[in-house]
Amino acid sequence: MYTSVELQLLRNADPGVKIPGIDTPTGNLLAKATLKPLSAIGAGLPFSYDPSQNVVYVTQAGAVLSGYDLGNAQVIVKASDVTIKNCTFSATSGYFAVRTENNAANMTVTNCTFDSGDIPSGLACWIHSPGSVTVTNNRFIDTPADGVDVTGGGTISGNYFSGSGYTSNGQHPDGIWITNQTAPMTISDNFIDWSTNANSVYGTNDCIRITGEQGPVSNLTITGNFLLNGTTSIQAVNVASQSPLSAISISNNFMGFGKVYSIYPGSTSGITETGNVVFDYTNSAYSTKAWTAYQAAGLPTPTLLASANGSVVNAAASTGAVTLYAGQAATIDGGAHENNCVGGFGVQNIWAGTGANIFTYLSPADSTAAASDLITNFDPAKDVIDLSHIDASLAPGVQQAFAFIGSSAFSGASGQVRVQLDATDNQTLVEATLAGDASPDLEIHIAGLMPLTAANFALTAAQSKAAMANGLAVSDPLSAYWPLAEHQYTNVKGRAYTSYTSISSGSYLVADDLNLTASSGEIELFAPGGAATGSVTISRGNAQETITGSGKTDSLTFHPTETIQAGGGAPSVFALSKGFGAETIAGFVASGAGADTLELSTAAFTYLNAGMSQAQDLAAVLATASSGPSGTTIADSYGDRLTLAGVAAATLVSNPKAVTFA
Repeated sequence: MYTSVELQLLRNADPGVKIPGIDTPTGNLLAKATLKPLSAIGAGLPFSYDPSQNVVYVTQAGAVLSGYDLGNAQVIVKASDVTIKNCTFSATSGYFAVRTENNAANMTVTNCTFDSGDIPSGLACWIHSPGSVTVTNNRFIDTPADGVDVTGGGTISGNYFSGSGYTSNGQHPDGIWITNQTAPMTISDNFIDWSTNANSVYGTNDCIRITGEQGPVSNLTITGNFLLNGTTSIQAVNVASQSPLSAISISNNFMGFGKVYSIYPGSTSGITETGNVVFDYTNSAYSTKAWTAYQAAGLPTPTLLASANGSVVNAAASTGAVTLYAGQAATIDGGAHENNCVGGFGVQNIWAGTGANIFTYLSPADSTAAASDLITNFDPAKDVIDLSHIDASLAPGVQQAFAFIGSSAFSGASGQVRVQLDATDNQTLVEATLAGDASPDLEIHIAGLMPLTAANFALTAAQSKAAMANGLAVSDPLSAYWPLAEHQYTNVKGRAYTSYTSISSGSYLVADDLNLTASSGEIELFAPGGAATGSVTISRGNAQETITGSGKTDSLTFHPTETIQAGGGAPSVFALSKGFGAETIAGFVASGAGADTLELSTAAFTYLNAGMSQAQDLAAVLATASSGPSGTTIADSYGDRLTLAGVAAATLVSNPKAVTFA
């Protein structure tokens, strides 16, 4: 079923709209208790019921079938000018709920409810007619396959369609299917929410599908419809292997959230398309309007670099804070000073600069789940994603801010932003949902498994302003370049530290060494390049610490108390010897392709000797260790203590290669 976000976007696109079935009544409005059962159909009526076939036959021209609960019976109309109104149907055991035969024409079906009750059936469509029809103000709920298939002209208007895919024989469901149709036909003012519900057994196809599969189609007008979800909102293209489509007008329809297309691409010879509106976030107008407003309010940097026709936006030559804008599919390369990266519409490949980076998003259309930006070298120690310019609620009123919920599930109530780690693709997903939606409306991909916190987001105007000021204040002297580049950042604002060192290998950020206090620190290990970054070794002992990668070893500031945040996606080695201090390793991986290795010095344990095997060494060390739900703590003979957070001693025993002794 449609979400409140989808519905509000439709209302915003067409102010004052009256949506059938939501703002105006559709379906059978009679009280259920007043409906007549099938058994009430008796002699003297212009229609009859055959219980053995479970079929109601209408054989008299001008007959009116009104006020019945027809259940799962079929209605076969064999006369013209028949009206079926104020009736209720469930998923029939036959192929159709209502169909015409014997060249019956001018059938009217109005104010009826068709509801499968979520029961899969072999129904091909609710209403099928080779003759002309008027289908108005009906309600089609959880349709098994097609809603309405007609070939004889007429009118389909003011109906409400919601959900489909409850077929038991694999038929692909279209809301309205027209083929072999040359008599004048108008399809107008229908609301078709062609969602695939969680309990349906088959995905939905098109909201409106026009094909020449069974013959030519012409003299058709499709106008003023409201079409949500489905594979495609409207399919109407000429296909060489089918009969031609001609004299077809598709105008002023509002379409959104089709899984593949709004209007199916292809040959439109003989088809006129005018005034149609795509109201979902595949429409670049949302991003363009937001960027115009952002510029009008005054950019937060003195310099703007913008992409021209998809060219790379590069801040390498910038001498101060700069805003980099794409507005289309492009690459953005940050520089050594503060970078305010505004991707805008389209898929951007953004490389964070060595300066502070603010990734500013102005609309959900800037980066959707289907067309997501990719940020590489995002540094959680200094970089920020700014969502403060997006109203987290589409409802009229004061702008609402997103709430950061960590990695929790969306509630579907207020606007929320969360972080999800995708170990399979070695990416971090930032997802934001607008109020009333439980699935992401905005999605950003970050290379590597990044430990993002609330500090990495600016969700209010005040936080946005502070992020820009903090980024401008950061000082970044480059102390080494090859093969491990070291940037020693100082004057860091708004974090639990005021200085840190970042270490990069080639094009990728490898680690951050955070100076929490004079005696305590934290190392964050990353692997945004996956295997490209290779294994990193952290060595601690004798009150010294080094990092080794890409064939180079560099010294780090030794903190007597330290936490290493591992689990960045690439295997790491932790080599500890006498005098390593108090160390906690979080995210240690003991097994699998990305397994880490803990190297302990036998000299740090006086009870170990050269005659002992690796297994004996491990058994002896674990015999004196403490292990519980929070992890395993190992103490050496000189007062050093190591805690492997979340790793049980039994896990180390069952994975003997995880711990080695030298």
